[in-house]
Amino acid sequence: MKRILYLGWIGFNNIGDELMWQLFRELSWKYLSSKTYDVIPSIPGVDIRNHGPYDTIVLGGGSLLIPGYIDVVHQAIQKNKQVIIWGSGHDRPEYTPLDESGQTSLHLAYTGEHKPTSAKLAEVVRQSAFCGVRGPLSQQFLQHSGVAMEKTMISGDPAFLLPSPVRKKREGSKRVIGVNWGTAYNRIFGGSEEKVEKHLVEALRRLIWQGYDITIFPVWGPDREACERLYRKLGDTEHVKLDQRLHHYEDLIDIMQAYDLTINFKLHSNYLSAAAGVPFICLGYRFKSLDFGYSINLPEYILPTHHDQLMDAILDRVAKIEVNQGYITEQYEVNRNSFQTLLELPFKEKLF
Repeated sequence: MKRILYLGWIGFNNIGDELMWQLFRELSWKYLSSKTYDVIPSIPGVDIRNHGPYDTIVLGGGSLLIPGYIDVVHQAIQKNKQVIIWGSGHDRPEYTPLDESGQTSLHLAYTGEHKPTSAKLAEVVRQSAFCGVRGPLSQQFLQHSGVAMEKTMISGDPAFLLPSPVRKKREGSKRVIGVNWGTAYNRIFGGSEEKVEKHLVEALRRLIWQGYDITIFPVWGPDREACERLYRKLGDTEHVKLDQRLHHYEDLIDIMQAYDLTINFKLHSNYLSAAAGVPFICLGYRFKSLDFGYSINLPEYILPTHHDQLMDAILDRVAKIEVNQGYITEQYEVNRNSFQTLLELPFKEKLF
């Protein structure tokens, strides 16, 4: 019996991180015999630094290309454990200016006290059985860290494995926008969620005036307070609904099919929207949001939260979606099909 430890920020009821673990588990059930493999998630209580019981350590989906997790997999390599990097990504709260092709002139590798992390990361990738990162910016981070590029690929975020259900026929003629709001405790581009919220409130008021209804929803427990505040600021119980339930991702995809489009703060709400066949606008609050946009060749629908004209930008993207509603989801679907093949690769080839 081979034992696999899946590393991820799971067990905290965050829909994105839980989703990626569930998708990994489903692929394990599909390709890896339960008689041969035992897969253990890094839920609270599991000592991720104790590699002894495991044959393979998987650095899973999420922003795990950071010092703590890199240390864990580096220690595993030193103990001759198999390591797989599966859809992981890099993240940072400082805005990274990019050119039209998504390249940055900034050096993304760690400096200062975390500088040795780059050398550890390069060694981990060199000895890994598979290294797929979630987007082109994460791959640039690897390159700047001294990682050999021939050992890496852009596999896409594990959320690309979400199936796209047949979209249900809409009932009624009312236009609805789903709005995912929440908090990252101001660790965002621009450093102020209050400013972003002001832009969002004004944009939503204008969209209501244009004939839209709004449904606000969280994807993580601590997001509820921010959603409640946004609901109160809009002050329109006739056209605005607040759904404070934390839905399972399959249920949320089903709910999203009733929306004309979504405006999302948290990253994986955009993936769920696209899986539902619904165009999205991403409030790009961190590096990972940009990574997502460039991974699907839709950076114009990622609006950085420090944008001085954020309200105008939201209204502009809504207008573009109205004219060409299917473009975003079609572009997403093309990339989704390619990334699914890469994400399934280590399972099909039994690299564990």
